[in-house]
Amino acid sequence: MGTSNNYPSFPIDPITIQLIRGSLRAARLECELIIERTAMSAFIREKKDYTVSFLDSAGHEIIGDTMGSDIMGCVWEFYPTHTMQPGDLYWYNDPYLSKGSITHTPDMVFIAPVFHDNEIVGYCHSFAHFWDLGGSRPGSIGPSNTEIFHDGTLVPPIKIIDNGNLNSEAYRIILRNSRYPDLLEGDSNALMAAAGRAQERLKEMFDQFGHQTLLKAIDQEKQATANMIRKQTLDAIPEGEYTVRDYLDHGGLGEQWHSFHLSLKREGDHIVLDSTQSDNQTVGSINFLASPGTLSAYFGQHFHQYDPSLLSNHGLSAGIDEVKLRTGSILQPEWPAALGCRAHTFTKLKGAVRAVLAQATSGEVMAGTAVYVIAYWRMRDTDDKWILCTDGIAVGHGARPSSDGLDAIYQRHNENYPGEFMEMEYPLRMERYAIMPDSGGPGKFRGGCGVIREVRLLADTGTFGLRVENSTFPTWGVAGGMGGGTSSVMINPGTQSESKIQAFSDDNIWKKGDLVRICTAGGGGWGDPLDRDTDKVLDDVKDGFISLNGAMESYGVIINPSSMLIDQSCTKIERAKLKNTRGPTKLFHRFNYFDSADEEFQFIEAAFPR
Repeated sequence: MGTSNNYPSFPIDPITIQLIRGSLRAARLECELIIERTAMSAFIREKKDYTVSFLDSAGHEIIGDTMGSDIMGCVWEFYPTHTMQPGDLYWYNDPYLSKGSITHTPDMVFIAPVFHDNEIVGYCHSFAHFWDLGGSRPGSIGPSNTEIFHDGTLVPPIKIIDNGNLNSEAYRIILRNSRYPDLLEGDSNALMAAAGRAQERLKEMFDQFGHQTLLKAIDQEKQATANMIRKQTLDAIPEGEYTVRDYLDHGGLGEQWHSFHLSLKREGDHIVLDSTQSDNQTVGSINFLASPGTLSAYFGQHFHQYDPSLLSNHGLSAGIDEVKLRTGSILQPEWPAALGCRAHTFTKLKGAVRAVLAQATSGEVMAGTAVYVIAYWRMRDTDDKWILCTDGIAVGHGARPSSDGLDAIYQRHNENYPGEFMEMEYPLRMERYAIMPDSGGPGKFRGGCGVIREVRLLADTGTFGLRVENSTFPTWGVAGGMGGGTSSVMINPGTQSESKIQAFSDDNIWKKGDLVRICTAGGGGWGDPLDRDTDKVLDDVKDGFISLNGAMESYGVIINPSSMLIDQSCTKIERAKLKNTRGPTKLFHRFNYFDSADEEFQFIEAAFPR
């Protein structure tokens, strides 16, 4: 049941293209709002960890956020296209069967085939992070998990709705494996409804614009994005080889750090991305099952900023010709390695893509961004049942060549829980939520600041898990900018029972009245901090982003604490002294300035032996 290709011989006119773009964007937004307004769990409806994408008949993205993943491949292995019919809906979350299209088990996918003129013309895909799917602990994923089975129930591709009829037998099995089946049922219904509505909207577009016209426009749009990405890639990257290495605090078990390696090589117009020199997979849960399409799309995502009028689609992958991954590495782990906390790795991998491009462009990229934080607040209620609050917490993003980094951002369109919401829904009290001063990397443009979040337990007993990275290895600065501040976690600060908590850990015990303080990391800076406008430094001090000491030590700006005015003569002297003692800047900075991955690697191995 393939799609015919009797396209118009002429290009689709610009006005029609714009109407189609607008229709796709509006349909996607509508379907995502269905999820937000009807889902049950806070991680979806409050934090907004969801997305909707539209795919063509080949499974390639028309618009969405699949980032080069082969969403349909594993479905077709079990359900060939000739077996599909209107009213079918497919469901899965298995990272290994999907070859990394789904990256950990809490991420559930629902897929509806779209029929028009008796043939499959596309697929609509809804996705969200679910509250709990069983596994070793409430919330399923955790730092201490050592195999995929600890991460919760694995759902292979199944037909959850067959010609409009719910597969209630399979549905009951899946619901039975969650500690919170009512939330799972509500969230899955929201995702199914969104996929169904997306299917309706895409069919309407085929009716409105015409079958062959819309198919031609979809291909034309993918090609337009691909052409732009390819041109930007070739324009930005001279022939040569560029390498980076980034570091992860530890794998969830033990104290040993891990790293991955990325090289980009251009010969003629052929561009190869190679990660085969990365460390082996870890015993813990930070492994990331990367796919060639995903890594290519990470590069495309960077270049998409140069023409955001184009759709984010399959064309994002056009910049890279070949991707090399090594089976058994931290970026291509073997079954049944745990994957739950893979965000540590893929967030830094996205940064490594920019670091490679920094070498090719003399630093004209955004600096390193901190890994977003999740805390699993677990409490016992009066019936001795577990209450779970999965709390996504903001970090600082990297500075850019023309502006400061974003402060207090979780990730993309995701949001943080307001204190009022947490206190209304859970036996918790948020006692402080503030900017973490001096956490943004110093630079001509400052890195975004992380936050301070203090939460007190009001229930009798509980435990908490922490998915906090950047406690050992801060974000990197670029083009003379400096690395960001690190993260930390403490329980009962300022009391006799004060103690430091390992930032990436689980099964930490707390009791009624205990307070946990999480300080999150900041993004890296861009450009020499001694070139930052002194008035901007003063504004940051007044606004609480930089301390008085930070202004002096990092920026060489002397501010009178009483009058809050800059001492210009002392500032000039201090900046000259700092420049003299510091020496020249280099392309990157983390603990020190460095130009190459090998230069930093030698320092890391000496300073943090493993």
